Amino acid sequence: MRAFRTRAPSHEIVMPRHKGTYGHPVIVSAAVRSEFFDARTAREVIYRVPERIRVLNVRTSSIFEDFHTPESYEECLRKFKARK
Repeated sequence: MRAFRTRAPSHEIVMPRHKGTYGHPVIVSAAVRSEFFDARTAREVIYRVPERIRVLNVRTSSIFEDFHTPESYEECLRKFKARK
C-alpha cells in the first residue's frame, strides 16, 4: 500500500515483480476503473499503457500464491505463520 500511496501521479497501477516475473496483488487507481468495463480482460487494461505502471520489486515469491478456496486460503495462511 505504501508503494501505491507514494507513487508518481502518472503511475496509476502498482504491480509487484519477483525475479523478473509479475505477480499480485496489482493495485489500480480509481482513475482506471472505467476501463475495465469495456475491456475483455483485466490484463488488457493493465498493459494498455505500460508507462502508467509502477513496478515494485519484491524479495518474496509469495506474490505468486493464489487462494480461491477456503482450503487454499488456509494453506497460504499456514505458510505465512510458519515463516515467523
